[in-house]
Amino acid sequence: MNNSGEKNFEAVVLPFRPYIYDVRSAGDIKNLTAPPYDVISKELQDDLYGRSEYNIVRLEFGKEEGGDGGAENKYKRAALLFNEWISKGILKKEDKDSIYIYVQKFTADNVSYERIGFLSLFRLPETKENGSIYGHEATLSKPKEDRFKLMEAANANFSPIFSVFEDKNSDVLNILKKSMEDGAAEKLFDFTDDNGIINVLYRLGGEAVIAHIQSAMAHKPAYIADGHHRFETCINYRDYVKKEGLDKKGINADFCLMYFAPSNQEGLVILPTHRGIKGKNINIENLLESMKDNFDYKETNFDDLLNENKKSGKNSVSFGFAHKSGRAFILSFREGGGNKDNGNPLEKLDVSVLQEHILKKALGITQEEIDTQKYLVYEKDPQKALEKVKRGDLEAVFFMNPTKIEDVIKIASLNLRMPQKSTYFYPKILTGLAVNPLKD
Repeated sequence: MNNSGEKNFEAVVLPFRPYIYDVRSAGDIKNLTAPPYDVISKELQDDLYGRSEYNIVRLEFGKEEGGDGGAENKYKRAALLFNEWISKGILKKEDKDSIYIYVQKFTADNVSYERIGFLSLFRLPETKENGSIYGHEATLSKPKEDRFKLMEAANANFSPIFSVFEDKNSDVLNILKKSMEDGAAEKLFDFTDDNGIINVLYRLGGEAVIAHIQSAMAHKPAYIADGHHRFETCINYRDYVKKEGLDKKGINADFCLMYFAPSNQEGLVILPTHRGIKGKNINIENLLESMKDNFDYKETNFDDLLNENKKSGKNSVSFGFAHKSGRAFILSFREGGGNKDNGNPLEKLDVSVLQEHILKKALGITQEEIDTQKYLVYEKDPQKALEKVKRGDLEAVFFMNPTKIEDVIKIASLNLRMPQKSTYFYPKILTGLAVNPLKD
C-alpha cells in the first residue's frame, strides 16, 4: 500500500518567520547548535553548556537544578531564557516568510553523501485518518510528558521533526538544487560540526518558488523518520490549546516545525543499530540447534564477518553473529521462515525476524525484557561492538543490515509499528538552526 497517489487529503506546507541566531551577538553558530535532545548524554549536555551561554541545549534540554519544584524548573527557565535571548537580540525574528533549505554533507561507510531537504511549517492533521503523515515507531509516555511541559512553558518548537516524502520525478529536489545554484536561495550558515558533517542553511523567500514547492507537496504524505515523540506532543499540545481556548489568546499550535527530505536521493542514509547481548549466557550449539528450522548458517571469522553480512544481506534477511568465544557466523533466514506469508511486511523486516525468531524463540528473551533492555545493548559502531565482544564485555553481538527506506514507507503507510531502534537516519538534524514560535 502506498498513499502517494491518493488525493483525499491536502498536506499543507507553509513558509514561516522563525527566530534565527544573530551570530554577531551570539557567536559562532557551531557553538550554538546541538543534536536532538534524545541523543544528548549528560557528558554532552555539560559540553554544550560550556561552549556558549547561548547554546540551544539550554532551551531544548536544560539541566535539572537543586531546588527545582513547581515555581522553578528547567521548562520555566527555558521560557525565560528564550524571551531574554529575543530581547537581547541573540535570536532575531526573520522579517519575511520563507522556507529554509538544509544541506548536510557527510561520510558513511567511507562513502561521501549529500542530503538535501527543507525546513518549513506543516499543518497538523485533525484526525489519524487524514493521510498526510505517518509514523513507523511506537512512542512512550514519559518523553511526551517532558516535551509537552517544554511546549507549554515556552510556546515554541526548538527542534524540527525529521520527515521524508516520495519525490519520484525529483520535482521538489530539483527546485531546491536550482534555487541554491542560481542564487535564489541565500546562504545563512555553513559550518562543520563535531562529527565532521558540513551543515549549510539557506533562506528561500521567493513567493513563486515557494508556491511551486507547496503545489508539489500538496498530496504527498510525509513519513516521520525521527521525532515521533515530538510529533505526537505537537498533536497533544494543539488539542490542549483548543480545549483550553488558548488559541483565542494568540497561541497558534496548528502547525509544527518540520524538516522534509525527498526519499529518492542517495544522501538519505539509514544506518543499522546492532544488538549486543549482555548478562545472558549463550551456548552456540544450542542456539544453532534451536534455529535450524528457519535459518541456514555459515561459520566465518571476526575479520570477515561484517563484509560477509553485507553481501548476504543484499539477497536475504541475514545477521552477522559474533560470540565472545571467538566464533562467528552468518545467519540467513529462509524465505518464509517456516511460516505462511500473510502479507504483513513487518514480519519480513530484519529487526522483526531477529526479535521474533532469535531473541524471543531461540534465546528465550521476553518482550518485556526487550522493552526494558534487560539483556540488550544497542550499538551503533560495528567495530566498537566487535571489540567489546573480544574483551568479553558483551556475550555476543548480532550485526544488522540497514532497513530500506522503501520498507519504512510501506510499513508506515499501513499504520504498523517497527520494533524499537529499527532505523537510524544519519546524520541527525541539528537543533538551533531555526526556532518556530507558537505565540507572537
